[in-house]
Amino acid sequence: MVSEYRSLKDHVYDYIVKMIDMDMIGNEGKLSEQHICDALDVSRTPVREALIQLAADGYLENIPRRGFFIKRIDENSARNILEIMGPLEGRAALLACDQLSDEDIAQLQFLHGAMQLAIEKGLYTRYDELQHDFHSCFVDKCGNDRLIALIHQLNRSFMNREYTSVAPDELDRLLRKANDEHAEIVRLFEQRDGAALQRYICDT
Repeated sequence: MVSEYRSLKDHVYDYIVKMIDMDMIGNEGKLSEQHICDALDVSRTPVREALIQLAADGYLENIPRRGFFIKRIDENSARNILEIMGPLEGRAALLACDQLSDEDIAQLQFLHGAMQLAIEKGLYTRYDELQHDFHSCFVDKCGNDRLIALIHQLNRSFMNREYTSVAPDELDRLLRKANDEHAEIVRLFEQRDGAALQRYICDT
């Protein structure tokens, strides 16, 4: 069963997020409360609490009389989110620049290399996981809890990304370009140039 130091709701929450990230939700993205109860051997109360929290956090959409569904965003909404993500992450990078240790920067270097390997092997889900870790590595060190929470909430809009509609050659080009940008971010962190980091992330 579950560990004592975390609530049942927390464990259910993590389980559902993992199901979503691994594309294990069928039936047009609808979540089955009973299936989750049976899988975790818990009552409906923590499952309902976790679903409500996931909806509040941007993972799910609660449709009256229909239930909870994975929240999808259209192209226009995605564009709007990306327009504000750059300035927010740029500010976080500026604040984090002097806070990152040499070990943190080494971790950024490692994640950049791991993302490159994931691209070369076509492991796109793994690439997304590593990219999330890369950005969290400096966002979480910025010292502004509200900014951290807002960035993570916006990032959830792009979870479980679909790549099947993009031609393989174009996808490879796009991801390599994105990882070149990660390399530049690492370089600017190495130089401890917070102002340049902020400008670069805002403009890319």
